[in-house]
Amino acid sequence: MKKFTAWIHSLYEWVLNWSKHPYAVPALAVLTFAEASVFPIPVDPLLLAMGFAKPKKGLFYALITTFFSFLGALGGYCIGFYLWQSVSPFFFQYVFSPEKFELVAAQFQDLTFISIFVAGFSPIPFKIFTIAAGVASAPLLPFVIATILSRGIRYCILGTLVFFWGKEIKLWIDNHFEKLTIVISILLVLAVALIQLVF
Repeated sequence: MKKFTAWIHSLYEWVLNWSKHPYAVPALAVLTFAEASVFPIPVDPLLLAMGFAKPKKGLFYALITTFFSFLGALGGYCIGFYLWQSVSPFFFQYVFSPEKFELVAAQFQDLTFISIFVAGFSPIPFKIFTIAAGVASAPLLPFVIATILSRGIRYCILGTLVFFWGKEIKLWIDNHFEKLTIVISILLVLAVALIQLVF
C-alpha cells in the first residue's frame, strides 16, 4: 500500500511539473483526455497551476480541459463498449476494483444522465463511469450531454476563479476544493431531480 501511495504521489508531482513546460497546453490536453478514460490523477491541479501562472488564460485553459475531457469520456465509453473483455484484467488490477465497477455499471440504463453528471463534476474517478457506461451500452445522447455539462461546469468554475482572482484564490481552493465540489454536486443533482419532477 505504501508503495502504491508513493507511486500516486510521484505521478501527481509529475503532472504538476508539466505546468512549467513549454508544451504545457498540449500536455494539459493529453492528460485530460487520458484522465477521463485511463489515467488515475485528476488534471485540476495542472489546470490551476497553469492558470495561476497566467490568470487571464484561465478560461482558455478551462475550455481546452472541457473539450478534451469530453473526448476522453468518449474514449472511455469505447473501451467499455468494444474492448472490455480484453482489457478488464488491467483495469481491475491497477485502476479500480471489480466491486466498485459492478456497482457503477448497474446504474446506467435508467440513470445515465444523473450518474455521468455527478461523476463528471465530483471527485469520484470519472473513468469508472465512462467505461462502465460503455460496458452497459448506456444511451449515448444523455451520456454526451451530461459529460459536456458536468465537465464544463467543473473546469469553467476553476477557470473563472483563476481569471478574476488569480493567486488570491489558490489557498482557498487548496483547502476546500473537494468539499466545494461535493456540495455543488448535491445541489445540482437536486436541481435535476426537481426538473424531472416538474416536467
